Amino acid sequence: MKIESILAPERTFCHINTRSKKNAIEKAATLISESMPSLDSHNVFKKLIEREKLGPTALGHGIAVPHCRIEGCSNIIGSLFTLDTPVDFAAFDDTPVNIMFVLLVPVHEVDDHLKAMAMLAERFESSQYRKNLRDAKTGQELFERALSA
Repeated sequence: MKIESILAPERTFCHINTRSKKNAIEKAATLISESMPSLDSHNVFKKLIEREKLGPTALGHGIAVPHCRIEGCSNIIGSLFTLDTPVDFAAFDDTPVNIMFVLLVPVHEVDDHLKAMAMLAERFESSQYRKNLRDAKTGQELFERALSA
């Protein structure tokens, strides 16, 4: 799976102002639903928070991948955010999160969900990739940097 198959410029946001994990997820849900009117922001928020309660989605190194299965989603949707202020996502390495990749998955999708998670984990393992994302100044620049390996 390639990142460009799930991420689009209109779902890539730089320097989002947040106060907490809940606030970051709420803002992400709102921004995603603004670019995808078929998805209700309250439902996206609810589903992401429900999944987060099962266990943290932080990968370490300041990265989190909140994800959920959601009705009304016909294909996997990714959205990338950098946060102005790092927030606690209960990461195993105790590093606050300042890069968040939200993944919304159709209810019955399993294989591609796992492929998307594996692809993201591999990308975020690279310290240079993480640095490039953190150094982006605009949403468009963040999107372009996200596509480069």
